[in-house]
Amino acid sequence: MGNAPFRIFTFSVLSYNARSMLLRGEAIVLVEELIAQDIERVEPPKPLRVMIVAENASFVQGGASFLAVQWFRHLLREGVDVHLLVHIRSKAELDQSLSTFTSRIHYVPEVFLQTICWKVGNAIFPPHVRDFTSGWVVHLITQFMQRRLARRLIPQYKIDVIHEPTPVAPRLPSMIYGLGVPVVMGPMNGNMTYPPAYRSRQSLRERAFVPVARAFAGLANRLIPGKRRADILLVANERTRLALPSGYKGKVVVLCENGVDPDVWRRPDDLPARHGDQLRIAFLGRLVGWKGVDLALDVFAKVKTEMPSAELWIMGDGPALPRLRIQAKALGLADAVTFHGWVSPEDCPRLLSQTDVLLYPSVFDCGGAVVLEAMALGLTVVALNWGGPGDYLAEGGGVLVDPVGRRQAVTELTNAVLNLTPSRRRKLGAAAQRRIADQYTWPAKVRRIIGVYQSVCKYPEAATSKEVPWRR
Repeated sequence: MGNAPFRIFTFSVLSYNARSMLLRGEAIVLVEELIAQDIERVEPPKPLRVMIVAENASFVQGGASFLAVQWFRHLLREGVDVHLLVHIRSKAELDQSLSTFTSRIHYVPEVFLQTICWKVGNAIFPPHVRDFTSGWVVHLITQFMQRRLARRLIPQYKIDVIHEPTPVAPRLPSMIYGLGVPVVMGPMNGNMTYPPAYRSRQSLRERAFVPVARAFAGLANRLIPGKRRADILLVANERTRLALPSGYKGKVVVLCENGVDPDVWRRPDDLPARHGDQLRIAFLGRLVGWKGVDLALDVFAKVKTEMPSAELWIMGDGPALPRLRIQAKALGLADAVTFHGWVSPEDCPRLLSQTDVLLYPSVFDCGGAVVLEAMALGLTVVALNWGGPGDYLAEGGGVLVDPVGRRQAVTELTNAVLNLTPSRRRKLGAAAQRRIADQYTWPAKVRRIIGVYQSVCKYPEAATSKEVPWRR
């Protein structure tokens, strides 16, 4: 098409002569041949082919494993030719939940050393220590096998970009490099610490080990340079960017790691009727110490004295459950607090939609997807201004309280809840829903990530299946 202006001119001249001078048919044939040649040279946009590499992918396990599934599903919906490379422990679930796409999911096997490391780590280490010890060994063994399998899959499926969305920890090294195609990593989120007033919630082992592990991670990333060689490093916030290994060469792009599926997180039309003056507060999440559910109970006890009809629904399970039941009884709240236990992902939107306020006083949450999910339902979120909840609510749509000492935080959280009149809750809820629609839905995130993929492709105008069909 480089000579298109000349050919347009030629076409115009020949057309004029054909009309005015009755030029013979040979000229018309010449014009048709020129146009046909140009049409033949116009190649259709090449399909965008992506491989997602993650250790685990699961709807049930939640956490980072849920992110891998969401990227895979929503990229498929946007028409991207995508494959998923995961550990075989995800196979039974994915064969059932993603049965239509089993040919697009590839697995690496479990080895004996991984089984031993996982069992020993669970028995000895707390979660934050386990991530940098036995969990790290398990992950690197998986990545070693994934790297070897990816070398075969990349040419077989003509992969253009590898996307490694997990682990979200910015310091954990990656073996996904040197595969001949661009690599996008993240979005990552981490580099968390406890607020100064709550550091006593961190175990002595964690306090001693975490600084050592972070220092060791610097050396590990020099020996295993996947993150340092990645083309794009996606981070959720500035806090996470500061934790990236030194010497990284890729471009850093800000993108939240969590997202909301608008088809799932919406208010049902057939909710039970409720009295307008009734306040129902919710907590949804794992029942562990750093989630601050004990703070929520103390706050609710104070709210209850001002609003006797108020209720608290606690949805979730975890090791802190027995202790929380005892606390609720000691505060005289046994009849006003409902412990729903573990709630399936399918039931969470309906149950949460029957509440008015999400009280989420977590002190160590780099993410906190439930905050986004509650915002999508139009709930008002009251949270501590720390980590992920502080990031999500920084521009409005909820109420943030500084993570000061426990007594003062309980007082300020209580005042925040009591000041939420029904009209203010509606206003904040509507603002929260607008923010979710603009920034945090999975379709919005996928549109952004496609732009990131195209920016590192060898052909930046790569197409999705909405432009070029591909076979499933």
